[in-house]
Amino acid sequence: MLLPKKFEDRFGTHPEHKGKPKTSYSMCNSYEEEEYRDDVYIQYFLGIRLEGNDFSTFGSSCGEYIEHRAKGELRQGELSDDDIKILNEIIDYPDNCVYEDEVVLDFGDFVMEGYIDRTQYDLNNIVNIRDYKTLNISTKAEYYASEEYKQTTLYCYFKEQQGFKIGRSEVFGIGRKGSSLNGKGNFKMRLSGEHIIIPTHYSKERAEKAIKDIKETTQKISNDYSIFLKYFR
Repeated sequence: MLLPKKFEDRFGTHPEHKGKPKTSYSMCNSYEEEEYRDDVYIQYFLGIRLEGNDFSTFGSSCGEYIEHRAKGELRQGELSDDDIKILNEIIDYPDNCVYEDEVVLDFGDFVMEGYIDRTQYDLNNIVNIRDYKTLNISTKAEYYASEEYKQTTLYCYFKEQQGFKIGRSEVFGIGRKGSSLNGKGNFKMRLSGEHIIIPTHYSKERAEKAIKDIKETTQKISNDYSIFLKYFR
C-alpha cells in the first residue's frame, strides 16, 4: 500500500504502527465524492494546503469551541456572541468524557487515524460515541442516519477492538443557517438554535461494510498515488 501520509504516533500511544501508510475518514470520504476528489490530489499528493470552505471552517470553529470549553478554556474565535450563547445552551459536558479521543484503526498494511469528538466512558466498560456536526437539519439529518455515513461506525469498531462495549453511537446535529463569510472576519453563516440527536446504531454488519468500503477506497487512492509518483516525482 502506497499512500501520501505516514502515521507519526505523535502521542506515543501506538509505536507498533509508526511509519505505516496512513489514511483517514475525511480523505476517503472526499475521494469518493467526485466534486472533492481533486482536493485529495492537491492537498495530499501535492502537499498544497487548501483553505476550508465556509461550511467546514464554520463547523471546525464550533467543534473547537466545544473541545476547549470542555477543558475549561473559553476560545470564541470567529464565532458570534449569539453562536456562543446557543452552543452554551445546547451542549452538555458530562463527566467521564474524552474529547478528540484518538483512533488508530489497524488495516494490516495501513492504518486509519482519526479523532472521536466525544467519547463518554460509562460504568461496566461501556462507551458512548458522539460526533458533532453543523448542518442544515432539514436536508442532512437523513444522510447521517444512513449507512452511507460511516465515521461513527468505524470509531465504534475501534473502541470495540480495545475491549469496550458500545452503548450509544450518535451524531449531534447543530443547526446552521446562512452560507458564506461576510469578509470582515466574522461568520455570516450562523447557528439557527435548532439541534437534533441522530442515532447511528452500531452493528457488526454495519462495521464490516464500513471496513470493506475504507479498504477499497484506500486501495484506489494508493493506485492513483503510485501513478502520480511515476510521472511527477
